[in-house]
Amino acid sequence: MKLDFLISASPTDGFFGQIAFFRLALDALGGVYRDARLVAVFGDHESEQIPERWRGHFDRIDIVWAHAVGADNPAHRAQHDCRFEAIRDDADLAFLCDADVAPLRPFPELLAQLTQTPALAGVIAHLHFPRGELPREPDRDWPEIAQAVLGAPIDRPYRYTLIAPEEAPAAPFYINYGVFAGPPDMLRKFYRRDLEIRDRVADIVGHWWAPQVSVALTCADLDLPTTALPMRYNFPNDPVAERMYPGEANNIVFLHYLRKRFFDRSEIFAEPEAFDRFMEMDLEGSNAVFQRSVATLTGGEYPFE
Repeated sequence: MKLDFLISASPTDGFFGQIAFFRLALDALGGVYRDARLVAVFGDHESEQIPERWRGHFDRIDIVWAHAVGADNPAHRAQHDCRFEAIRDDADLAFLCDADVAPLRPFPELLAQLTQTPALAGVIAHLHFPRGELPREPDRDWPEIAQAVLGAPIDRPYRYTLIAPEEAPAAPFYINYGVFAGPPDMLRKFYRRDLEIRDRVADIVGHWWAPQVSVALTCADLDLPTTALPMRYNFPNDPVAERMYPGEANNIVFLHYLRKRFFDRSEIFAEPEAFDRFMEMDLEGSNAVFQRSVATLTGGEYPFE
């Protein structure tokens, strides 16, 4: 099986370290994961050069520069979009991931599911998105946005993943973009239509939230098959998620280390001192799971000298 993992980034030490660690984590899983193609799609760059200190760690990482050197790149859009264009035609499945995501264990059941029953897949977002100064009200926002962009209503069968379980379902296939997976042909079909409507979405919710909101609208507009994945496939290092999903917390596949309460995701793989501080921390829950995984993969020594 041919797998593509594609990460959008800016050329900073923080992103270089996170992507290099993603490669280490894939390799440690072995098999199809070790053989998988990892693509770093960079934007916001002033040259098309990987700094010398990182070159050896990118030997097995494909590099794509998403725009001309020095070009304007509002909201980092070029590298986000270019990931879809960089997917191999002959890949069986592609995974668009954030740089601060780490694959912790094999996931053959997901590979089989998306191969046997092709669909676009991701974990439903934690909370409803902000919309300017308005209060967060999904029962107002989704009907208004769907009507304005698609001219039609949109089904909302899902519950946001970090709201109280007694709350009614209020979301469409509105996923956290930390992990977005599917067959290449379906992702490209999605991307072509997404490009056509995303600017209209941005006029309503702003450029930062538009790509995520647009996922739900595009999938609904094209009637694409979608699969809402269990939390383990994009588990945040968040104590609320640990309390709400204890079974998932014990079986994390992709850990999204986005919370900064104890450590900064942009620092821990960028410099030895930050890595050592992270290794010495007394952590709990999903943070401890991540820390143990890093210790196992690196032997507790900074791996990117």
